[in-house]
Amino acid sequence: MDFALSEEQIQIKNMARSFMRDEKSKEKQVENWIKNADKTKKFPVEFMKEAAKLGLLSIDIPEEYGGAGLDRVSALLAFEEIAYVSVPFSLDILVHNSLSAFAINLAGRKDQKEKYLPRMASGEIFGCFANTEPDAGSDAKNIKTRAVKNGNKWLLNGKKRFCTNASASKVAVVFARTSERKAGSPGTTAFLIDIGPRVKGYSLDRLEPKICQAGSTLCEFSLNDYEASDENVLGEVDKGWNVCGGTFEHSRIWIAMQGDSLAQHAHDEIMKYASERTTFGKPVIENQYIAFELAKLKIEIESAKMMAYKAAWQEMTSNPEFAVTASMAKYMGGELAVKATRLACQYAGGISISQESIFSKLYADALAIPIYEGASEIQLAIIAKNMKSRSALT
Repeated sequence: MDFALSEEQIQIKNMARSFMRDEKSKEKQVENWIKNADKTKKFPVEFMKEAAKLGLLSIDIPEEYGGAGLDRVSALLAFEEIAYVSVPFSLDILVHNSLSAFAINLAGRKDQKEKYLPRMASGEIFGCFANTEPDAGSDAKNIKTRAVKNGNKWLLNGKKRFCTNASASKVAVVFARTSERKAGSPGTTAFLIDIGPRVKGYSLDRLEPKICQAGSTLCEFSLNDYEASDENVLGEVDKGWNVCGGTFEHSRIWIAMQGDSLAQHAHDEIMKYASERTTFGKPVIENQYIAFELAKLKIEIESAKMMAYKAAWQEMTSNPEFAVTASMAKYMGGELAVKATRLACQYAGGISISQESIFSKLYADALAIPIYEGASEIQLAIIAKNMKSRSALT
């Protein structure tokens, strides 16, 4: 296996790094947008518009629809740089790309792709993904939102919760029950619908107050006799789980890298602090116990990144092991983000309690990563199921 990056991949990675770290911006645009999001808690429209100009909103969109058309590994290289600087801004880009745009490209008809993907690629509109409900989180197949056929229309009724960035989005991939759940058939259908304050049958109910990841909004919305047609069906009726499950598998490697990048950022910050901070007459890093723990953490971070890139390569090559590797990568990334940021807080000492401290911010941002896109326990269940099936074949 060749671990060397191509010239194009190096350019993609450097482009994303330069943008996120304001290397070519005297105004420090990204830094200021992050500070503003921390204060206002609002979705960073200006950041997303600028990211669109660089092709970062079209990572998962084919070139024929105005997208960047990146391979999976190249996409992850760019995303690694985005997540290192800002977890919430990376989540904004992730939801737009690896959830909504990917789902449309995965299951959409040509007319659906032509209608939405070019506008999403340019940043004209943003997309979101809505499956979670007040009573359906980890049990993602147990949704209550219903779509009932009424003549040539579908009437959608229900409530969606924890839908990232619905407040800023104009299009949503929404899942609704179209038949009863039974063994082997969740009975759900994916719909591709327009949303917004002037859309009949749609209402944004609330923005969830959050303790972390300022700059991405967590929304709850309702559908009340929302009229859709067969043209809004994404994929096939009653086959919505194919869209939902396939999208989750793809998106998990992005979340994995999000966690890995956050862990790397925490490691870099504590290394810098421990090298400058002195206790008992010497830098903190010269304490062998701390140095060894940070060395072990570095090994874990590099291992987790390799797992994420392996999953990306497997997806790109249609390897049948992709799904379970994606779950392993997501588990590693989520757990490692919390471990690395907690350790950084511990070694930084009292300063990590300050709200202005980078350590407290990174730790707070890490807390959600083992939860969304399938909690760590769900990933372990997927991995265990795969182990059992493989064992049964031997």
